[in-house]
Amino acid sequence: MKKTLFMTMAVAVMSSLALAGCNTSSGNTVKPMLGKVSIGILQPNHPALEAATNGFKAVLTEKANAGEFDINDKFTFEVINPSQSSSDISIIAKNMIDTYDMCLGVATDPAVSLVGAASEKGSEKPILFTAITDPVNAGLVKSMNNGSGFATGTSDMNPVQQQIELIKEVVPGADKVGILYTRSEKNSKVQADMAEAAIKANGMTAVVKSCTGPSDLSATATDLVNTSGLDAIYIPTDNNIAANTGAVSDAVQGKGILVVCGEENMLKGCGTATLSIDYNKLGRLTGEMAAKIIKGEKHPSQIPVGSLSKDECEYVMSTANAAKAGITIPESALRAHTWRNVD
Repeated sequence: MKKTLFMTMAVAVMSSLALAGCNTSSGNTVKPMLGKVSIGILQPNHPALEAATNGFKAVLTEKANAGEFDINDKFTFEVINPSQSSSDISIIAKNMIDTYDMCLGVATDPAVSLVGAASEKGSEKPILFTAITDPVNAGLVKSMNNGSGFATGTSDMNPVQQQIELIKEVVPGADKVGILYTRSEKNSKVQADMAEAAIKANGMTAVVKSCTGPSDLSATATDLVNTSGLDAIYIPTDNNIAANTGAVSDAVQGKGILVVCGEENMLKGCGTATLSIDYNKLGRLTGEMAAKIIKGEKHPSQIPVGSLSKDECEYVMSTANAAKAGITIPESALRAHTWRNVD
């Protein structure tokens, strides 16, 4: 951790020399970042979050190679993978604010910790965020239009309505749909509430179950699966479940219950089908925002929170998981969309 957390003395000195030219903020002052730009990325280990990081880095690297920036030696990227401990993330975030010219928080806890650390230190270094379901509720921005502060970024709010509608396409007679999420994850709760409303709007009954963490996920999933007459389960993007999809996969095996997950990487572990956000595209969109800040075209507060449209999402399925669960996707659903099999 120490090796990845702290830059070498030489790089630290170079960054400190560049800070005077790299700080874009004095109120809402807009000016380009000059010299060598160091970018610290705080990202928990997860395939979807890694894809977002890769997309962010790719855009800036491409633009640097094309000569779009007035900087030397392009960028220094440092990706730091914290544990799930909020105290660990908070300590790392404070060090990052001191070390880097720009920071990216991938997922809610890293982004909130970075913004909190910057506020505590009185820093106005630009902070980008991505893979945040509700950045307003998380306290990262005052509104989706932004307008103040030193942070901006992208939301990974799922197309929940269309994901619930997909349940009716795959299981036309579906009547009872379960919702499974981790109650301590605010983003998951937001999506779960949206899913419950969408289920009712589509004339179905919602059965909501939440776990506290990895220790009771298996029991909670099994309890939900054993609900009489259950036709399908909806799982929003949820870090705990994403890291323990085997518990859900085991619970639905052979039960003939459709599982629609919030995104593709979760689907690979336990789902059947979904309309998924492309996290690489989301990261690239965040990188485009960072480029505007680096070039001095925009102050972070002048950039509204971005998101991907439904048309930028993709229908994905796992025929292997479908077979394991005892689900057959009907021809009508297969013909209705362009699908990609993740197996």
